[in-house]
Parts: sequence; C-alpha cells; structure tokens
Amino acid sequence: MGAINNLPYVIVNSASNTLADSFGQKNLVGLVFGANVALSVFVKGLNTFFLLSVPFAVRYVVNGCLMLLGLFGVAYAFNFGFALACVVVVGSTAAFGENVSLGMLSRFPSHMINAWSSGTGMAGLLGGSIYVLFGCTVGNGQDKREKMHNLTKYAFLMTTSVVLIYWLAFFVVLRLPREEPAVDVQDDHKHPSSSVNDDTAPLLQDTLPDGSPEGSVISGKESTWLRIKRCLRLTVYLASNLCAVYVFEYVARGCAAKVRPASEYHVGCPELYAAIQLCYQAGVFVSRSSVQLVKIRRVEVMTGLQFINMILWVADVQFKVIPVYLLPALMVCVGLLGGASYVNIFYMLLHDDRYPARDRELCINITAMYITLGIVIGTGVETALFTTLLKND
Repeated sequence: MGAINNLPYVIVNSASNTLADSFGQKNLVGLVFGANVALSVFVKGLNTFFLLSVPFAVRYVVNGCLMLLGLFGVAYAFNFGFALACVVVVGSTAAFGENVSLGMLSRFPSHMINAWSSGTGMAGLLGGSIYVLFGCTVGNGQDKREKMHNLTKYAFLMTTSVVLIYWLAFFVVLRLPREEPAVDVQDDHKHPSSSVNDDTAPLLQDTLPDGSPEGSVISGKESTWLRIKRCLRLTVYLASNLCAVYVFEYVARGCAAKVRPASEYHVGCPELYAAIQLCYQAGVFVSRSSVQLVKIRRVEVMTGLQFINMILWVADVQFKVIPVYLLPALMVCVGLLGGASYVNIFYMLLHDDRYPARDRELCINITAMYITLGIVIGTGVETALFTTLLKND
C-alpha cells in the first residue's frame, strides 16, 4: 500500500526538474516540490479532525478518483501554472492516503509500520529509476528537453493504472483486524469492572525526551478539543524533529538541481539530477526498511546530522567544490537520515505505552501533518534561495 500510495507523488518529484525546465522555469523547480504538498496540511487536517469516523473504504475510493484527476491533468498540462495546480491534486491524494493508512495501521501490530515504510521507499526507487531510464533513452542533443517532456507525459498516464491496484489492494488483499470496542470513560456505570478513577489516574508516568511532563490526565468528560490539545502535547517532540528533518532534506534535494554547472545537466547516462534523486530514494528505501533490525530512539541526533547535510548542499551550490563523484554518497546519506527518522518516529507512536491505544490514530495523524509542514518550509526556503542569493549559480 505504501508503494502504491506514494508512487504518483514520487513521479512528480522525480519529474520536477523536467517539468519546470520544459516550461522555461528552471529556477522554480522548488515550486513543483511545494505544489506537491501545498494542500497536504489541509487534507491531513480534514482527515485527522473531521473524517476519522468515515469508513476507510469511502476514503480510499474518493482518494483514488482524485488521484486519477490529478495525474491526467499533469499529463496534459498546457502551461506551468496549470501543471502546478494538477500537481497540488496529486500531492494532496498522497498526503491524504498516507494519513488514512497510518491511522489504519493503529489496528495492526506495531512492526507493520516497517512494511508500510518499506513500501513508500520502494515507490521512491521505482520513480527515480524511471527517470534515470528516460534520460538514457532520449540520449543527448538539441531536442532532449522536448523528448523528456513527452516521456514525462507518458509516465503520468502509465501511473494512472496504479489507482486500480490501489483499490484492489484495499478491497481484495487487505484484511482489517476486528476493532475491539472502546471503553467509554464517560459512562462508567456501563462497565462495572472498571475500578480506575479517571480524575486521578495518570495517563503517562515518564517524561518526554525534551523534559516536559507526561502526567496528562484523561478527564471523564474530556472534549474533542481537549483531547486534540493533549495529543499535540504528547507528540510535539517527535513531530517537531520529523518536521525539521524534512525541512533540511528538501532544501538539500532541491540543491541537487544547481550543485553543478548547468552544462553537466541533461547530458549523459544516467542524467545527473535523476541519478542524484535516485540515490536519495535508495537511502530512504534502506532506512525505512530497517526498523526491525535497528531501532533509534534519539531522533534529535538524526535531525542534527540532516542539518549538517543541508548546509553542505547549500554551500556547494555557491562554491561547487564537492567532486561530482561524492554527490551520490552524500545524497544517500540525506535519504538514510530522512527515512530513519520517519520509520522510527512512527514506530514509537505505534509501540510506546506513553501513547494510549485510544489516541494512537489521532497522534499518528497529527505527527503526519508535521511532515507536510516541513516540506512546505523546506521548499519555501529553497525557492527563496534560488530566486535571490543563488539565482545565478
């Protein structure tokens, strides 16, 4: 499901340089990344705060229909603005589908996050490989830009077929565990066996990694808003780290489009930008598949290392001193850190006792919204740099 859900999103990101360049907007490649997440906060918030009671089947069907609409729109885009609008639709369906699927995972054993995360990494490898193959197919020459634009059109048209697989995976392959009835803490007389005093029993007994107290108390008459606030406090440390990692990695990824002289792009096999993006996806795939072997709780360490990565890539756009043969390894590191942060944070949300079973889906959905926030900030920083300080590099 992770591979199917994320493939259209990854195809957009892999095609970002081609899409911008084919409409004569190379310096606006960051806008393609940005458009891919422009409404993600909105759709994730919609799912998190208003649609959790809607059956999963309904959400998957509607999401698949919108995914088709966006893919056809990008394929037949007649100008850059229309292409960006359709990219917004494609990205929104990926974000919505991710939120729905991560929430659904709260019904499965926590180790299943490894399967989902590995699938999302696999989507990245597939999308990146397609564009490396395209670059090798069209070769070099004056008309390479036009050929790549045409191949991009067919890539989006072919990707529409995954929507059918998306629906088959949910309705035919997937088997949801039976949901155990939740205890209604507001109606204790219906559950005479319950001897817990909700006004005094601590929900959490430790402290968060940032030192903030976890002694939140579930009130017997807790409102929806109070529950959301409590879950925001529970997740803020992990969610903030995930947001920061995405900011840093999206700035670094965007810098790959300008880290070498312009004459080194759109030539050779594999084409430089597509090859570097494929290296990023390889790192993501490996780290998102690793949680059953290696579990990392100190997520702030990965955040700090990703910040160093970002500084290296931004500086190299200006000075271009890192040898081209080192760039793939550096981008693999960007992918490894981003993927490891993602899978370990969601594993903790699904596994740790500090996140109550009744709140896991809400906590997961809130944290997933921070991914979008990080991408939006990252693409905004990248676009600002490319249109000001790094405009002529």
